Amino acid sequence: MSDYIPKEVLIEIFLKLPVKSLLRCRCVCKSWHSLISNQNFISLHTRNTIESSSKNNNRDYLLLRHYSRVDKKERFTLHLDDDDLFGKYQELDFPLNSSWDYFEIVGSCNGIVCLTDNHSHILKRIVLWNPSIGLSVTLPLQRFSYRVSNVILGFGFDSWTNDYKVIRIVYYSTNGGSLMVPPDVEIFELSKGAWRINNSASSPAYVVSKYSSQTVLEGAIHWVGYYNPRGLTIAVFAVHDEEFKEFKMPDEIVTTNVQHLSVMLCSQLLSLIQYRKRRGHLCYESCSIWVMNEYGVHDSWNKLFNVVVPGGLGKTLGLRNNVEVLLVGADGELISYDPWNQRIKRLGINGESCSFYADLYMESLVLLKGKKGVLVHSISGTATI
Repeated sequence: MSDYIPKEVLIEIFLKLPVKSLLRCRCVCKSWHSLISNQNFISLHTRNTIESSSKNNNRDYLLLRHYSRVDKKERFTLHLDDDDLFGKYQELDFPLNSSWDYFEIVGSCNGIVCLTDNHSHILKRIVLWNPSIGLSVTLPLQRFSYRVSNVILGFGFDSWTNDYKVIRIVYYSTNGGSLMVPPDVEIFELSKGAWRINNSASSPAYVVSKYSSQTVLEGAIHWVGYYNPRGLTIAVFAVHDEEFKEFKMPDEIVTTNVQHLSVMLCSQLLSLIQYRKRRGHLCYESCSIWVMNEYGVHDSWNKLFNVVVPGGLGKTLGLRNNVEVLLVGADGELISYDPWNQRIKRLGINGESCSFYADLYMESLVLLKGKKGVLVHSISGTATI
């Protein structure tokens, strides 16, 4: 029957189907399998999903990870980001085992999650995982000099080349134990399946903080960076141009302890989380959310609101529904906080505070076609709600 349907018509139909339906369609016949597995179609489907979501104001999915203290297990769940956030959700199969209790999540983009199982990033695995299709790839290992002191990872998408890149920033130590700058910068391109040295003259003169998460906006990866513990900056890496630059922080927080700052997105604006801690306390007392209203413009920084939770904070994960703050309390329980009404909703999920991760998620077919130079794993089960 498929021989009587023009290829152009099939493509138009397939572009509108969700990932789960496309996986079934691949089993109908060889021609459908070949078409859906084609890299050009995968790129078209990903782009169409992004555009459709923004135009139609579709409900977002939220990917949540935490390490359960009860059953000593790393759990990934997928939720609809609506008022009934935890009323209906899908638990994802994740049989990969970390050398730690849980993987560190570098970031996620277009349905791909980048993880590493060594929290110093030096010799252990880096994995790209697509929960929608149940496939992951393991990147080739790199060997390092004994003088390596710290390695920072970043993950992003190059929209010009339709390629996914992992960035590795390698800091060596001096004889005195301090970090040498500029660092070595290595880049892995998924399409080529290999690491290469980035010889760009723009290698940063600052240190990217190992305490900061990453966030991706305007085709660039952002972290907290510093020249010294009290001289802070926003570290920026343009994924396509492969060049570093920096943004100035708000004047009011530029001397904050680097360990008490992180970046995130807030209503698609670059944002900073500034934590406050009482002396002698392990948890944070409160935090402030700052947003850059005009990308790259220092004078557009604005403090949006403060977050104060009885008992203290462990970690701020981001905004849900662009309204409420999703965070972890000092006791390790997931909390949704309405800053405008100062209402707290305890969500009944408990885990190791540092293990919590949340980000918006979209289904995609990326990784469906094997990549050269990487080890492909099949993971039973796919994501669906």
